[in-house]
Amino acid sequence: METPPVPPRSLYVLPPLAKGFTTFYFVLLPVFYAAHIISSKQIGYIGALFIVSLIFGAVAVVRWLHTLETKKMLIGAAFVSVVAALFLLFGSTKSNLPLLLVAYGLMGVASGVAISGFSVLAANYTKRGNRFIALAKLGTLGDVLRIVFPLLVTAAVAIGARTGAVVLVLAVSVLFLALCFRLPSSHVRAELPDILPPGKLRHNKAFRFVMGVEFADSFSSSQLFVFLPLLFLAKGYSLANGLLLQSCIFLGYMGGRWLVAYMAKRYSGIRSIGYAEIGMVAGIVLLLVVKQLWLLYIVSFVLGVFVRGTAPTIKGIVLDTLEEDQMKRGSAVYTMIGDGGSALGQLAFGFLVAWYGAKSPFVVAAVIVAFTGVACLAWASKEPAKT
Repeated sequence: METPPVPPRSLYVLPPLAKGFTTFYFVLLPVFYAAHIISSKQIGYIGALFIVSLIFGAVAVVRWLHTLETKKMLIGAAFVSVVAALFLLFGSTKSNLPLLLVAYGLMGVASGVAISGFSVLAANYTKRGNRFIALAKLGTLGDVLRIVFPLLVTAAVAIGARTGAVVLVLAVSVLFLALCFRLPSSHVRAELPDILPPGKLRHNKAFRFVMGVEFADSFSSSQLFVFLPLLFLAKGYSLANGLLLQSCIFLGYMGGRWLVAYMAKRYSGIRSIGYAEIGMVAGIVLLLVVKQLWLLYIVSFVLGVFVRGTAPTIKGIVLDTLEEDQMKRGSAVYTMIGDGGSALGQLAFGFLVAWYGAKSPFVVAAVIVAFTGVACLAWASKEPAKT
């Protein structure tokens, strides 16, 4: 069996940066609100604009950009990210809402294209059926960025250097562009043109099933951390305790990537997802019933392990279901489904909190995840035993 080439070092940095831009831009929204640049309502629709633009970027890969060489596609996305960061800088310093809208729209498109492109590169530099550990490694730096960047923004705001946080985003965008230029144009495994008819993906039953799992998993879990502080407030604890709870779940993300990836390597990818989803149900139940503060921190960490530890493994399964000539379009569809599920989940859970209280999103998430876990285990039972 052909051995995949050794990935360049930049491949361990670029995908987390591409994904990290979504965190960077969302973290800055409350900062702009506190500075009276935008209103509370504008936080909502600017965030929605970013997500819609990200999905559009993935659609653009499916419809038009799939014929481009991946490196050229990524350089184009990186260039747009630099332009977006410049609009972000001028919009924030001039308190100009239209410029901020342009910045968030452009960065959303760039993120959608870049995330899809890096999924293709990850497939080229990993081995079919044994991608889980490698993808977990690629995702670890993203978790670190998710924890560190909000801390840097908090420090910048505390010392009155709000603009410094935006300049940091611009510097990261320039670094992102420079690293994209350093990607190799080709490697041992030649990149095949993605010219298949779209219907071929629709007839891929394994791909369709995993897309359903990705949507359900993203809808029920990817934005759940946003509502943790509200649940803590409902239990009578302070907002500071709730924010610390979020840090615990982010730390769990890091450990979960490795745990679920090792389970996938030992058993199978889809079976490990089933186990993780059942673990998430148990974590949510404990989070709802436990009252002791120290136990809640432990439960939050464990919940984080199962909540997003599934992400690299699902991605690995998706790539394994695709043929070489399906990679670009398939990866873009994966991005569309995952981020679409996240967006709808955030919207639906917001309404649930308003209508039924802080516990309701967690109850709904547990029900969806339970069905998803059972479906994964049922699908896995049809697979041949792993030797």
